[in-house]
Amino acid sequence: MLRRMRVIFLCGALALSAPVFAIDLLGFYAGAGVGRSALVQDYYQIDSHATAWKVLAGWRPLSILGVEAEYTDLGSKGVDTFAGTAHVDTKANATAVYAVGYLPMPFIDIYAKLGAARVKADTTEYNLCGGAPGCNESALNTNNDRTGVAWGAGLQYKWEHFAARLDYERFDGPQGDPSVLALEATLNF
Repeated sequence: MLRRMRVIFLCGALALSAPVFAIDLLGFYAGAGVGRSALVQDYYQIDSHATAWKVLAGWRPLSILGVEAEYTDLGSKGVDTFAGTAHVDTKANATAVYAVGYLPMPFIDIYAKLGAARVKADTTEYNLCGGAPGCNESALNTNNDRTGVAWGAGLQYKWEHFAARLDYERFDGPQGDPSVLALEATLNF
């Protein structure tokens, strides 16, 4: 009798938890996002915001673990610096791979990710002479790339094969540490 009650209890618990497991978005997924990046260029002391966009793909074999790869265009920004004597344009992008850990719940997941990213940054400085005699109006180009640590965290709302995500990421970049806050949509296959 006791054994039968245990089996009934176990079957009931599995039946009640089936909808929770059924909504976990396991398998392969792809998506895209748009957001706001913080472009950082330490030498020129630039810390500006720009529009960023990204494409991503991932695989989630378990409800608590997955891997993800993405390309993020961190945008570009132009600012006047050095008391208006120079104009600096900077732009950056990142290619990253992550291990992603999930805290799955019935309709949402909280996740954190840690990995590596290749960040490419391009900065050009133009002297603003304004017709001053003897002023050289040449441009100085600085192109750097760096592979370093990348991390992030987020929250995703899931329904059927779709998910909407709020995602934050930070990269170890060659000219500063850019970050991005994005809204994303993914589709599971």
